[in-house]
Amino acid sequence: MIERIAKLLISSSFIFLTTLGTGAQTAMFQQDVSWSPDGKYLAFTGLHDIDQKTNTLKADLYVIRVDGSDVRKISGDDKNEFYTSWAKRRIAFSSEIPGSKRTDIFYANPDGTGIQQITNGPGQNTAPAFSSDGKRIAFVSTREGGKYQLYTMMADGSKVTRLTKDNDAVGYFNPQWSSDGKRIVCYTEKGDGKDQVWIMNSDGSNKTLLTAGVGHNIYPGWSPDGKKIIFSSSKRDSESNGSFIDGSFLYTMNADGSGLYKTRQHQKLFRPVLSRRKKDRIRFGSVSVDGDLHRECGRLGCDEDHEIVPRRKP
Repeated sequence: MIERIAKLLISSSFIFLTTLGTGAQTAMFQQDVSWSPDGKYLAFTGLHDIDQKTNTLKADLYVIRVDGSDVRKISGDDKNEFYTSWAKRRIAFSSEIPGSKRTDIFYANPDGTGIQQITNGPGQNTAPAFSSDGKRIAFVSTREGGKYQLYTMMADGSKVTRLTKDNDAVGYFNPQWSSDGKRIVCYTEKGDGKDQVWIMNSDGSNKTLLTAGVGHNIYPGWSPDGKKIIFSSSKRDSESNGSFIDGSFLYTMNADGSGLYKTRQHQKLFRPVLSRRKKDRIRFGSVSVDGDLHRECGRLGCDEDHEIVPRRKP
């Protein structure tokens, strides 16, 4: 089941996604997985019916148990939905608005019922991320023109606050809350192929560069205790001169940017997604571009007890 619906491994605290390469094994590509607060389910975007000639695709939302069973489509068929985030009994996501170039943010129950629109334009409002208490949402938007900027709002869409003001120079992506709700990590893009990881307070103050302008760094995420950040990086050394997929490694660092550690087992991987459950020992999984599943056990940032896990059959 897992191999068929995605090249991803579900484990107790992490999921790592990778591209499907030629797409020969499946007709669907999984994107932006998010964990349920109890760690028992996942929500994800499935991209399918991809037509490179017309540059079109269909994107739908799914929920699945962490053992790979009980896959359920929770979105409709009339528009594309992306970028899930799960808090308590709600899943936030962004959706295209038919007949316009807008995207807006919605949330729904895990079974797809109770859909409510949270933002109402203008521009593109996307990549919602719930705070751990479910009371606030961080997101990126072009509502004031220029590149994507970072905003926060209450879960009902009120009290929208702009955190960044780099309209034409820098775009912001993948905001993620620390477990205590006091800080947000994200990455920035300037068009130079060297995206960087930044951290700031939840009000936008004390914005700090963590990756020192080195490499191409994307999709940062927090450890459950808020002490470390994990991210994907390429173009850092002779081992990682390829694309952000083929040349990428997973790195960890302290939340102040110190203690950079290259997880050498984890090559050709990107988009680490962390469970919010706090445990002294962290188990996590990874997937290589050839589809082999790997499992490690240990402290975040350490390579221990490595083994290749037999792939599940559809």
